[in-house]
Formats: sequence, structure tokens, C-alpha cells
Amino acid sequence: MIERKAFLQIAKAIILDLRRSLTDPSVRIKQTILKELAEILRVERCVLFKIGCEKNDGETFNESCRIIAGVPAEEYLDTLNGKEPLSAHPDVEAAVKNGRILLIKDPYTDNRTAYFGDMITKKDVSQILYIPIYVEEGGEAVEVIVIDAVQARKFDEDEILFCSEVAELIGLLVGQESVILQHFRDKVVNRIVPLSGFTRRMRENMEVTLNYLEVIHNEAEEIDKILPKTLEEIF
Repeated sequence: MIERKAFLQIAKAIILDLRRSLTDPSVRIKQTILKELAEILRVERCVLFKIGCEKNDGETFNESCRIIAGVPAEEYLDTLNGKEPLSAHPDVEAAVKNGRILLIKDPYTDNRTAYFGDMITKKDVSQILYIPIYVEEGGEAVEVIVIDAVQARKFDEDEILFCSEVAELIGLLVGQESVILQHFRDKVVNRIVPLSGFTRRMRENMEVTLNYLEVIHNEAEEIDKILPKTLEEIF
């Protein structure tokens, strides 16, 4: 049985990680959470997929996924942030579409995991747990945690409940990301709007200045034409 102090262990790790670095803190924190989660559950593989949705031709949407954190970290360094169609990962897609925790009890025979069957055999994966992450209740899954159990091990109800609580914690973090990004956008827009007005006025002033310079230039040419004749008349 997983003790409640395990959850506090993850919270403590997040706070300490924030103190250590503010460079891309969200991704760093998620990596820390997965590391702690893998240690608490005593599993070898724990991956976090980010789910995306982009407009294709203005009417249809393309769903995508990419790994943004993973344990062991060295195994996913080359695949981090590599975007792929969600349909290329039927197991992750099933967790997103179902909108609830998915437990694949026999990865060897399940069609949704056939695309990485070699890895399942090599690592002797016995079960795979998928936990969707939501920012809003009833909304779409924005991320999915994937955890492997190996060597005939099975996930119990207490472990699944604990993972769902961790997913809620990550959901709060993702929600905070959205708030920060919106704040950043507002800041940028608030800076750009007056800057745009200033450059417009500056352009208008430059046009007026150029008109004045044109008049001065024309008058100077007229003076240049008149001045020699006037000097000849004087001398």
C-alpha cells in the first residue's frame, strides 16, 4: 500500500526543483515528478505525452502527441519534443478518447500496443497503465502518463488511485502554465499596441519632414540658379 507521505514526497521534490532552476521550470518539474513517481512505484519506465490539436485546412483538426518527459531520461533524450500524429500511438489515443484511466492487462496480445511489440518483449512488460491529465473537469485530455509494469507484476487499485492523484497535480501545473502564457501574451500585446501607434505617428512625421526637406531642396536649387547671376551683376 502506498502511504500518503509518498504524495508529500513528490510535492517536496517540486518545491526543491523550483528553487534550483527557473529555466523552463514546467518541463523540469514534470521530469522530477515522473522520476519520483517511478521510484515510489518501483517501475523502470514512466513517460509523459503532451497532446496537441492543430487546424489542418481551417475545418478539420490534426491531433498530435510528443514526449516531454520520461524515465529513464537517457532513453528519451532523442525523442523529446518529437511531434507525431496521435493515431501513430493507438494506446495513447485510446486513453485520450476514453477520457479515463486505461489499463492494458496483456500488452503482448493487445492490438493497441502492437506497434512497439519488440520493446514489450525485450523488457518483459506485463501491464501498461495510462492516466489522462485534464486542466478542466469534463475537458479534453492535455497530457497522458504512461507507466509500465514488468516481469508479471500487476498494478493494484491503490497504485492506480495514487497515479490519478499525481495526474491531478500535473493538471494543476498545466493549468498554471496556461495562466502564465496568457499573462505573457497580454504583456506582449499591451506593449505592441502602443508601439504600433508610435511607429505610425513616427512614419507620418517622417513623411511631413520629407515633404519639408523636398521644399527646402527645391528652394536651394532655385537659389543656386539665381546666385551666380546676382554676383555677376554685383561685380
